[in-house]
Amino acid sequence: MKITSVQLKNVRRFVDPVAITGIGPGLNVLSAPNEHGKSTFFDALHAVFFVSHRSFDKTVKPLVPRVGGDPEVTVGFDIDGTHWRLSKCWSSSASRKDAKLWRDGVLTAQKAEAEALLSTLLKAPADGGPAGLLWVRQGVTELQSGGEEQQARRDIMTSVAGEVEAMTGGRRMETARQACRAFLDLHLTGTGRTRVGGGLGKIETEVAHLQQERDRLADEARRLQDDLDRRRQVRRELGELESPGAHQDRADLRRNAEAGLALARAHDQKVQLANGQVARLVAQAERCAAQMDALQDAVAEQGQAQSSMAAAQADVETGRALCEEARQAFDAASQSHKSAAATADLSAQTTRLALRAEQAQAAKIRRKELQSRLASAETLRHRIEGLAAEIAIEVSSADMKALDRLVADLVLAQRSRDNAAASFSVTYAAGGAGKVLRDGTPISGDERHAVPDGVHLDIAGVGQLSIYPAEAENDTGVEQAKTAVAAALNQLGQETVDSARCSDAARALAEAGLREAQADLKALAPKGLAELRAEIAGLPAPVDPDQEIPDAATAEAEEQAARRARDTAAEALEAARSLDQTRRETLNRSEGVLQTAQERLLRAETALAGIDAPEAQLAHLQQAATKAVQETAAAHAALAELQKDAPDLAGAEATMKRAQSVADAAATTIARLREERAALDTRISVLSSAAVEEELALTHEQLTQAQSRLDQVQFEIAVNQRLDQALKTAQDRSRENYVAAVHRELLPLLRMIWPDADPVIDAETGLITHLTRREIAEDFDVLSGGTQEQISLLVRLAFAKILAADGRPAPVVLDDAIVYTDDDRIEQMFNALTRQAQDLQIIVFSCRQRAFRALGGEVLSIGRVTEPA
Repeated sequence: MKITSVQLKNVRRFVDPVAITGIGPGLNVLSAPNEHGKSTFFDALHAVFFVSHRSFDKTVKPLVPRVGGDPEVTVGFDIDGTHWRLSKCWSSSASRKDAKLWRDGVLTAQKAEAEALLSTLLKAPADGGPAGLLWVRQGVTELQSGGEEQQARRDIMTSVAGEVEAMTGGRRMETARQACRAFLDLHLTGTGRTRVGGGLGKIETEVAHLQQERDRLADEARRLQDDLDRRRQVRRELGELESPGAHQDRADLRRNAEAGLALARAHDQKVQLANGQVARLVAQAERCAAQMDALQDAVAEQGQAQSSMAAAQADVETGRALCEEARQAFDAASQSHKSAAATADLSAQTTRLALRAEQAQAAKIRRKELQSRLASAETLRHRIEGLAAEIAIEVSSADMKALDRLVADLVLAQRSRDNAAASFSVTYAAGGAGKVLRDGTPISGDERHAVPDGVHLDIAGVGQLSIYPAEAENDTGVEQAKTAVAAALNQLGQETVDSARCSDAARALAEAGLREAQADLKALAPKGLAELRAEIAGLPAPVDPDQEIPDAATAEAEEQAARRARDTAAEALEAARSLDQTRRETLNRSEGVLQTAQERLLRAETALAGIDAPEAQLAHLQQAATKAVQETAAAHAALAELQKDAPDLAGAEATMKRAQSVADAAATTIARLREERAALDTRISVLSSAAVEEELALTHEQLTQAQSRLDQVQFEIAVNQRLDQALKTAQDRSRENYVAAVHRELLPLLRMIWPDADPVIDAETGLITHLTRREIAEDFDVLSGGTQEQISLLVRLAFAKILAADGRPAPVVLDDAIVYTDDDRIEQMFNALTRQAQDLQIIVFSCRQRAFRALGGEVLSIGRVTEPA
């Protein structure tokens, strides 16, 4: 599509019809001052293509003139060799809303039919069309869409998303993926788990329930069969246990066991009495032998205790004499050590006094130096505080820079006003003597003189010529700039810009002095004044000069000699102490041995205290022991005779126990089997009446059907999961191919501005995320506003080239789209626009008239249209 003309009526300031005609296929430039109507044409051109004539929303309402009226826009454009003309009228009245579409001069459609036909000719941004990408308003640098519809239409992502869809299967693929995900959402959660209450979950629940029911019925069928088998076995066992022969056998076994046990117990009692007699006689013989041994040991112990006590008394006497000798030697060594230690302490004190005197002399010199530095540092501190206070009241560099920017804006506004204001020039005839005067001053010839506020000129010999100002709107910008400068001066407390600059210079001078003073203070007190004061306070105090103090070397030599004497005395003292301790420990051991011997003798004498004649007592005990041995032998012979051929008591008891156990077990088993038989009869009756086997067969059939449905749903889920993954893979591959095409078209444009630039484009969104320059990757969001603006425009130019190569050319319309671009880089942007204009139609609206003269291309202008009478 190529635009050929645009006509407006009742659009903002253009109440009467105006038009831009002669728009060519390549580069077209409309360069005019601000308030000339460029943005009005831009918005009207955008509205006629993308806003329905039935709408009267916030996009259309700003187009209504201040005096009222219905906005009308007519645009001519060519598509594939056919010329079309589109006209729309928006109104708050439904009867005046209108849309018409002509084809090669013939009216083809009106109102809704015209809108429908236009939609087939131009794919709208809302439907993924490219047109929204190619409309760039002043200051638009964002590449991501906002929340407003109009902003989204002018946004790159609106169109990029549509083109990506077209190249990756469009909405049909997305619809297929949505159908897959919708089916999967019926059965699975987002994490792939079975959805509670979903189709798959219900079937799985049904299958699980039927499996549990089948298992329950199968278990009941097994229990019924087991109960039948067990009842037959119980009846057989009861018949065996309750027969008359079995009863008689158990009674005979018990009678025989009771008779055998009675005989065995009677004989065992006789044996126990004989064992008791043998044990009494053995104990008597052992007691006599023990008394004999104890008496013999007591006599021997008394003799040994007397000998031990005599030897221990001799050792104690010798140890006491040696201890006294060691004590006297220790006292002498202790006195010598005290004297040597006192001499050493006195020598150490003298040495410390000598060293302190030397240190005090050095500290006296150091204190004088530090006190001088402290005084200088205090002077610098006061100066620093004064300079800081002076800096605080002066104008800061940041405030001065802000004021300079406002002044520059004022100058720029004044120049813009003068450029757009009425002006005149005077050409004097050669040899003429007369001059034109302005306020009594001759006006120079052949120069342009702006008169934004009007002027009165005096012409010699003619009179006065008055020129009145045009009703321009540019004075508003000048007044606003003056107001901003005055407000900034008032905030800074300055009357004029010059006084603010003087204050800024004074602040800079004070800051230089402050830095110098701070450096000097850092040199005098690197760690601060407090640290310097602490160092002075920490110096040693002066020594009393009246005290006689030897030199340090002599004092140290005397101290070393005294320490050696003290150490020798300490070694002698330690040897005496060790000998004294050893002698006392030996005496203590000897006294302990003596006490033990005394206690031993006392115990031996106590043991023999009740015996008058030990020898006679020993003879009596010997006779009693011999008699006890003889009687014990006779008792053993009688016991052996009883034990010969004695019945087995343990065997008889075991036999009796077994007979009783047989009878008890039979009674218990009979009772248990009778109870079990009754329980089996009840269960068998209940299960037989419940038709368990028929229920089991029916449940098995229902489970088979439910399992078949579950397998079918699981198969469909697997198919949809695989299909969704395949569609996503194809879509991702197509997006990557698309990003490669954008990168290929964008790279030469970027390198016209930055020779080493390389863009990084996100395959998912189609947006530039980074720009690599000089091997450094920079986020798009941190680039300057001008750089973002330039990249935004180049991306759109690259995308327009892709559309043109695909047979879908669309015009690129720019409304002061590179206002943040500096003078050097704007030349490179012109080259990029010219390069792309070879294959595209580019329409540029700009207020930068001098700068855009260098762009070239077809020069456009806004002209009035004479309507037929």
